[in-house]
Parts: sequence; C-alpha cells; structure tokens
Amino acid sequence: MIPKFSVKKPMTVFVIAVLIIVTGIVAFTKMTPDLLPNMDMPYVMVMTPYAGATPEKVERTVTKPLEQNLSTLENLKTITSVSNANYSMIIMEFENDVNMDTVSSDVLQQINIAGADWDDSVGTSTIMKMNPSMIPVSVAAVSYQGKNRQELSNFMKDTLQNKLDGIDGVAKVDASGTLDEKVNVVLSQEKINNINNKILASVNSQLASAQTQLDSQTSKLTASQAKIDKAAKQLESTKQYMPAETYNEQKSKLDAASRKLAKARSQLSSAQASLDSKAASARKQANIKNKITTDMISGVLKGQNFSMPAGYVEEGGGKYLVSVGDSITSESQAKNLYLFDSGVEGVGKIYLKDVADVFVSDNSNNLYAKINGKDGVILSFNKQSNYATADACTNIKAEFKSLSKEYKGLKFTSLMNQGDYINMVIDAILSSLLWGALFSILILLLFLRGIRPTIITICSIPISLIFALALMYFSGISINLISMSGLAVSVGMLVDNSVVVIENTVRLRRQGISATRAAVAGAKQVSGAIIASTLTTICVFVPIIFTAGLTRELFTDMALTVAYSLVASLIIALTLVPAMSSKMLGGATKPETRFFLSMLEKYRRSLAFVLKHKAPILILAVALLVVSVAGTVSRGFIFMPDMNSPQLSATLEMPKGSSVDDVFAAADKAMTKMEKVDGVATVGAIMPTDDMSMGGSTGSGVTISYYIMMKDGSNRLSSAVAKDINDACAGGAGTVTASGSSMSDFTDALGGSGVTVNVYGEDMDDLQTAAQGVAAKMSATKGIDVVDDGMEDADKEYHFVVDKSKAMAKGLTVAQVYAAIVDKMTYENTATTVTWSGDDYDVVVSSDQKQALTPAQMRNLTISVKNSSGSKVSVKVNDIATLEKKAALKSIGHEDQSRYIQVTGTLKEGYNITKTTAAVEKQVAKYDLPKGVTVEYTGEDKTIRDSMTDLVEMLLLGILFVYLIMVAQFQSLKSPFIIMFTIPLAFTGGLLALLITGKEISVIAMLGFVMLCGIIVNNGIVLVDFINQLRAKGIAKRDAIIEAGATRMRPILMTSLTTILGLLVMAFGKTAGTDMMQPIALVCIGGLLYATALTLYIVPVIYDIMNGEKYKHVTEADVDISGI
Repeated sequence: MIPKFSVKKPMTVFVIAVLIIVTGIVAFTKMTPDLLPNMDMPYVMVMTPYAGATPEKVERTVTKPLEQNLSTLENLKTITSVSNANYSMIIMEFENDVNMDTVSSDVLQQINIAGADWDDSVGTSTIMKMNPSMIPVSVAAVSYQGKNRQELSNFMKDTLQNKLDGIDGVAKVDASGTLDEKVNVVLSQEKINNINNKILASVNSQLASAQTQLDSQTSKLTASQAKIDKAAKQLESTKQYMPAETYNEQKSKLDAASRKLAKARSQLSSAQASLDSKAASARKQANIKNKITTDMISGVLKGQNFSMPAGYVEEGGGKYLVSVGDSITSESQAKNLYLFDSGVEGVGKIYLKDVADVFVSDNSNNLYAKINGKDGVILSFNKQSNYATADACTNIKAEFKSLSKEYKGLKFTSLMNQGDYINMVIDAILSSLLWGALFSILILLLFLRGIRPTIITICSIPISLIFALALMYFSGISINLISMSGLAVSVGMLVDNSVVVIENTVRLRRQGISATRAAVAGAKQVSGAIIASTLTTICVFVPIIFTAGLTRELFTDMALTVAYSLVASLIIALTLVPAMSSKMLGGATKPETRFFLSMLEKYRRSLAFVLKHKAPILILAVALLVVSVAGTVSRGFIFMPDMNSPQLSATLEMPKGSSVDDVFAAADKAMTKMEKVDGVATVGAIMPTDDMSMGGSTGSGVTISYYIMMKDGSNRLSSAVAKDINDACAGGAGTVTASGSSMSDFTDALGGSGVTVNVYGEDMDDLQTAAQGVAAKMSATKGIDVVDDGMEDADKEYHFVVDKSKAMAKGLTVAQVYAAIVDKMTYENTATTVTWSGDDYDVVVSSDQKQALTPAQMRNLTISVKNSSGSKVSVKVNDIATLEKKAALKSIGHEDQSRYIQVTGTLKEGYNITKTTAAVEKQVAKYDLPKGVTVEYTGEDKTIRDSMTDLVEMLLLGILFVYLIMVAQFQSLKSPFIIMFTIPLAFTGGLLALLITGKEISVIAMLGFVMLCGIIVNNGIVLVDFINQLRAKGIAKRDAIIEAGATRMRPILMTSLTTILGLLVMAFGKTAGTDMMQPIALVCIGGLLYATALTLYIVPVIYDIMNGEKYKHVTEADVDISGI
C-alpha cells in the first residue's frame, strides 16, 4: 500500500522529505549541546547548623528527630545522615518519578514540625535539591598585571564580582584566593595596667592625704591627753593646799575635758575605720582590670556602631526620614571611641585606644591559591539549573574576553571548562558519525555497483538523521554525548532497510521487470521483514522504562535517538526509496560479476557441507561461547570506561597535625613537579581557608585541590599524564592523587570510588571495634592500597562530667558551668561589622592575654557565684566537675536511621573493583562480627551491580519482546526459536572483541549487548522469511535453505558491513568522547562479525533441525469464505 502510493505520487513524497529536512535543520539550530542528558536527580539534602554542639548532641537533638519525621514522607527510598560537630546533614533519595518541587515543600513542613522543640542554638535548616548543576562548569584563574594580591582582591570584590555574577546562565561565582581583611581590637594588658596604676596612684594619694589629717588629729588628741594628765597630777599634788570646793570644781573640769577627749578619740577611731574601709573599696573600684573585658568592649562597639531609621516626620508638606545614630566610619573613630570617665585627675576619660590596639589584618598567612607557582585568584562558576552547560560556558568565555579588553593587564586562564570539553566530545561523535556514513557509502558502491542505487540508498542516512533530530527537539532531548552516540551507533543501520529494498528491487530489474513494478514489488516483498527487523531493534530499548536510577537517566536518550532514526529509516525505505527507484532505475542493469558469482557458488557448497555436518558446527559455536564468557568475566566489571580529557584534576592530602608552613611547602613542591610533566600547560591550586585551624596547624588532614590543563595539540592520553604526575609526586610530604578521566568525578559522586563497606550497629563501641576489624581484613586483601576505617578522623576530646548535686550545693546549674567555661575558653568574638571607605570589615575583639588552656588550668578555673547570704564567692571547677579524656568520632553516620561507620579502601593500579570487592567479602566473612553488627558492600561496586541488574533485566525483557514480534511476523511459535538460538551464540563475538582489546564488561558494554539482541536477528528474519516464501512455492526444504542463503547473502553482507564500518571510528578512535562509547562499538562489531557467520550457516542448520520436509502454512484458499 505505502510503496504503491509512493511510486504513484513521488512529488508528495519529495515534499514531505523536504519538510522533514527543513524542520530538522531548524530544530538542530535551536538545540544546545551538553555533556550528559539533563538528569533530574531524586535527591534532597537538608543542612542544619547547631553551633557548639558535639556530634553526639547533634545526633540526639537534631538528626534523630528530623529522620523520624522525614521518614514518613511518601516515595522516600533511603535516608542517610551525618551528624558532625556544629551541623547535621541529611540526604534523602526518592523514587524516580516523584515531583521534586512537591517533595521540597513536604520536607520543609516536616522540618518545621521537628524544629518546634529545638532551642535557639539550632540554626535554620537549608533544603537543597541535588543536581549536576551543583558541580562547577568552569574554573579559571585571574591575574592583573601591576597589581599585588591585595589590590587584585579589592578589584575582585569591588568590580569584577558584580560583572561576573551578571553573566547569563551563571547562578553563582566563588572566588578563592582573595584576601579577607578584618578590624582587630586587641586588649592590651600593658595599656590597661598603665592606666590602672595611674588611677590607683591617684586614689592612694587621696587616701594618704586623709590619713595624714587623721594622724594629725590623733597627735593633737595625744597632746591634749598629756596636758590633762599633767594637770590632774598637779591638782592631786596641791589638793591639801586648796579648799575642797575649789578642788572639786577643778576636778570636775578635768573630768569633763577627759570625757570630751575620749569622745573625740572614739570619733577619730571610727573615722580611721571608715577610711580603711573606704580605702579598700576605692582601690577595688579603681582597678579597671575587671571592668575592661572583651565582652564589655564588644558590647560598646556593637551599641555605638548603630544607625537605624526611626520613622518619618512631616514638615512643609514633605516627609523626612528620621534616623538615629551614626556608624563607626573610620579607624580613627574606632580608636577614639569613648568608653568611660575615670573621674581621676590626670587620667580623665578612657578611650578605646587607651586600653586596646586597633588595627586591620588579613588572612594571607592561611591563604593558598596559586597558578603555575604564582599567587592569584581562582574563580569557580556554577550554572543555572535550566541553562545549557555549553551556552553558560560560552557566555563566561565571552565575558572574559570583554573584561580583558576593558581592563588592560587583566588576564583569565582557563583551568576547567565543561563547554570546551562538550564541544570537543560532540565534534568527535559527529566526526565518527560522518566517517561511518562515508564507509557505509563505500560498501554500497562496492556491492550495488552503480551510482544510482547507491544514491537512492544513501539518501536514507541524512534524512533519517535529520528526522531523528527533529523528533529529539520536540521530545526535549538535548545534543549530548549519549544522544549523539545513539545516532553514531545507528548510522550504519540507517541504510539496512533501504539496502534490503533496493537490493530486492535491483534483483527484480535483472529479471526483466519494469522499474515501476520492480520498485513496488521490491518494497512490498520485504516490507514485513524490514518492519519486523526494525521493531526488534527498537523493542530491545522498550524495557528501559522498567529500569530505575542512573541506568534510566543516562540511557533513555540513546534509546530514543536510536528508535527515532530507525523508524525514520523504515519510513524512508518504504516511501522515498520506491519513489526514487521507479524514476532512477529505468536503465539497463549490470549483470553479476564473476567474482560475486564465484563467491555465491562457494557459499552454496560450503552451506551444503555444513548442513550435512551439523553437530560439530554447533558444538564449536557453544564451546566458543563458554570460553569467551569465562575469559571476559574473569577480568571483572567496571561502571564506565575512562574518558580521555585535556582537563585533569589532582589532590594533595596532608597528614593530621601538619603546620601551615608544611602544607604550603608540600603544595608548592607538588605544583613544581606537576608543571614539569610532559604535556602539562597550566596548574592551578586552591585550599579552603577553613581547612586551617586557629592554632596554625591542621586538626585533620588538609586537601589541596589542583586543576591541570594539558597543552593544546598534545597527543598524550590524560590517563598517562595522570600516572606521570602520581609517579613524580610520590614520596613527598603528602599523598598526591591525579585523575585523568573526565568521568571519575561523575562516578565518584554517584557511588564513590574503591571498595566501600558500611558497618551497621547501635552500640558505638561494638561499631568501632567491628569497623577496625573489617579494615584489618580489607588491608590483608590483595589489590587494596590505602584503607580508612572511618575513625581516622576521631578527635581526642576532654569532657567535663558535672556533679549536679555538688554544683547545686554551690548554687550552680550545669548550664551555668558550661557558660562560664565557654567564656574562659573563648579567645575572640566578632562584635560588629563596620564599613570603611566602602569596604566591609568584621570587628574582632580579643585579648593579648588569652591563650589555649591546659587541662590543669581548665580544672582550676573559677566561677563567681552568689551564696545564700548574697555575697559573691569563687567556686573552683575541679570541686564540682571531673575532667575526662576520651576519643570521639568527628561524625556519626546513619542510614535509614541506623548508625553506621564506612570503611573504604583504594585500589592499586591494575586491579578491578568488582573482583577486589569480592576478595574483600571473602576476607571479611572470616571475621566474627560483634552481636548486632552487620556489614553491607556499597559504593562503586553497588552502583555497578545495580546497573548491571537493571541491564540484565532489560536484556531479558528485550529478548522476550523480540521473540513476540517474530511470532507475529512468522505466525509461528517455532520459527522465531530458530533465530533466538543465535542471540546467546552471537554474544561470543562481542565478548571476544572485549577480550581481545583488553576491555572489561562495563555498563556501556552491556548496553551494546542489549543493542546486539535487536540487531543480530534482523538478517535472520529476512533469511527465514525468504526460506518460508520459497517453501510456500513448493521448493524442497534443503533447496529452499540453500537458495535463500545465496539470494540473501548480498543484503546480509551489506547490512552487516555498513553497520560494522559505521562503528569503526568509534571503536578504534582515540579522541575524547568516542572512548566512552567504545565498548558499545566493540561489542556490536564483534557480535555482528560473528553473527554474520551465524546467519549464513548456523541459522540454516537450526532451521533444518527444527523443520520437517513438509511445510505447513495458511494460504488464501484456506481462509476463502466466498462459498459459505
């Protein structure tokens, strides 16, 4: 029906073809390239800060309540958490078809419920949807000729940052290597002592003056007393000589003077006591050491650096803003900040500069960011999630170029650019596609031996590709490595249907049938076979809808592009090819060449021989399958093959306790060695500033990250360069690990690298013991390099155990003890933020007397508290608490609310992950785990196993679908088995191809076997279909088998060779991009080479075994009901 319509109305077919071409070209211009398909990862991360809390407290207070609430969410697959000091991190994985926007709102609701019981110390949770856009798309170094680091940092903050943030498609720009300045207010004990001494001197002077006055009065009293005593003595001596009345009068006067003197003496004594009391109080009040503290200075700075709008007032018909206060706008203002009036002459008012040193400092001592050995700033760009990577990178490069022109001397050096790599990969795939098309054309010329049949056939390649691109655009598929690889893989198959049609048409023309009738009949005779063969190739991808996770996310694009292109080729074979054949094959046809006739005759004889010796042939085929399976499986499995890339990454890991100077020296040495490696052009390195502790050494291992760019035009493989870097840096102060694969970061993010064992249990002691035991067994396994037992980062911590009864007896609670100890151990605090000359600075207050406390000093700390009588007393911490030293994990992990420790081991070079993991399992099985402790193997091995399981399921379902389609085609349950038997045997070729080229079975290779299932049956369908047609005409079984084989040998060879040569560049090319998809090409080439022999020999053998001499089929006469 369709071929007949196409031949009758060729112009209609032509117009439709032109419309397809125009639509496809327009669609292609609107499509944007990317490295991988747009993956909606079903992951949500919740980060909750809890300042000052230990991992145990974070686990108990934040993580567990959150987990309990979040675990009630629908479609939740797994929930994993890590409780660290100061924060909790929870990662949730949901089912693939869940709406992530709805999930985020549900997560927020559960967080609010759990957070209702949290104290004020717990910060606000942050919800992040995890997706590939979280990974930087570009990293570049920036330098500015003539500017030092400080000037470059200021230029970056004041000018460059805003311009870079405004780039289209860029979500965030992080700058590493910029100097961060702060205002330091350091209390000077020397200055405080000097002022204190002056105040005390003044007080002592005033007290001494008062004491002098008191002493003077005392002397006068003493003299008066002496006079009274002398007068009394004289009175007594003259008593007998004076009248009694006179004596009594004088005696009375002396007694009155004595009483008056005694009263004065009493008053003077009270005055002395009062002076002594006031002197002690005055000296205490005059001592400003206890007044001027970091908290006091912080409070003053915060309160005085204040400017806020208070509202509006109306005046003269207008509104005026009323603001209160003025900020501290300069260093001079800060130094001259008024604190208090001493009230002492000679001292007067006290200002901040009188008691503290105020100065600006930067973080240069703890900063590491270099490019080729020189200080610089390194920029990291993250794209917006809905923006194409290549477009964002193009915009970034354009802005670099524009800024370099605007600011002379400003230079940007690319250290990593996904856009460049994407373009390189896509160009490599397109090149492979074009070479495949060219090789297919050469095969067509060789077999068809005519320009016109070749032109008719090759039209199916560009039109099918353009048709596929149009369908990709309308179904939202981007141009990426996977989708373009699907087109490259299918390019050789695009001519298969057209080859079958054109070959049959040419055969009919050689029999003398007219071009028009041959065009219709040639397509009609094989239409059922090519529809069935196309459907079998497509249907093997249908089961991908039943897979989940990474397999589905990655390979759906390939499945659709292959399906689109093959459907397009089928339509073209049944429409455009007959239409063109009816017009272009009208001339005389060339007879067969002697060479081809000779080859046909040899094939007939060889096939006849094979049909007489079936058993040895089948035994040999089965034996080869067994050998190939055993050989390939023994090499192990991998997830993804390494991809060559001009952009490498490396890390330098320094041991615990390394000083800042040691880290920087080791980083410099490693960079120098990297620069000398052949093929390396640029090396950039950064270290997060928060990796260094305040004490000037690393509490845990510090990691320096390196970005390495290879020289343009370098022919060296990135894996070889990475090996040279590792060798060159071996034996240094730290451990350098370089990666030459652009997919390593991707696969590491998915499941980690190396062997990973999760040890589960609730009792922390048992858990740690088990983790150490598992680590020991892992270390004893061949192929394991470095083992981390998950406790390497364990901190030694001191813990105060407060005796609550003793504390309460002293009037203290545990919270008060904690607050007092924290105050004693706080070395500095950020008081406020000031803006000076347009730049913002944190104001950090500290004391030059505060130093790290020793355990003995901590025990002897005192806490001031009021006793029951209201007086202040000092309580020694050692009297109410015991200081214990213990090991504590830096983090506590949970998976599905169960505690676990992760034990990991890196692989030595040349060892396979799945084989090594299996060896580790055998070793760990010999270890007796504590009661209640279990282990699970995760990481890269689990990712591989899960993906392989999905693909095996997909393979089996694909085989079932292929069988069902063939049942529909042949109207027989038995005939499809003839072809189905060839599928496992055909795997022999793919396995041998992997074995010969030294490749392991990967997820990509498994996808090749899935494709092979749909491809290898195509020629078998055409062959069996033609055998049945011949037998339906009454030809004997053996003769029909030989005749069908000879007749279909040319199209079988043509379709196989076009597909094989179409994959040739992808299989053996060395360019970036083709190496990832290389296993598919190798499997398909090896499988098709072997399958061609299977189709031409094994299929006839099995057909002969399974079919008798009598051919049973339903004819038109059998279903004729005209006489009923």
